[in-house]
Amino acid sequence: MKINFFLFLLLASNAVSADLVNEILVDEFTDEETVALTFLADDDHEIFRRWGQISCNQGTLILGIEDSELYHGEDYVNAKFRFDKNTTFERTLNFDINSSVALTDSEEIIFKFLDELRGSKNLIIKLQSTDSSMKFSDFQDSEKKVEQFLKTIINQTNC
Repeated sequence: MKINFFLFLLLASNAVSADLVNEILVDEFTDEETVALTFLADDDHEIFRRWGQISCNQGTLILGIEDSELYHGEDYVNAKFRFDKNTTFERTLNFDINSSVALTDSEEIIFKFLDELRGSKNLIIKLQSTDSSMKFSDFQDSEKKVEQFLKTIINQTNC
């Protein structure tokens, strides 16, 4: 009985925690490496995808945010960001209608995002035209993971 209760508590605690992961993705056909910092929302699951990623692909830094609940018909979308209890800031991102992904290659936006993420525990993102915000709670070691990502893109790529 105690083991089942402990397992339940462990699983329940993971349900309200976001993941922040450094990755090196390798293309199976070209063996080309893509360095990425991926963040998964608290409620990301198989049916509705809610996540973001900053990646260095072919020499370009890209910030992408997917909210599969979003139905938006324009080539751009306004995104609001709030880290911990800091002031909200808003930016306009490109929007890929086919994949429901908001994207930018603006270094100003990406480095502001990374600066705010470094050391943060929580993040809220709200994309225009959605009913709900994406919540990323209780990031673990965000300062260390952002530093590792930056170090990797400087040392291993041409970003």
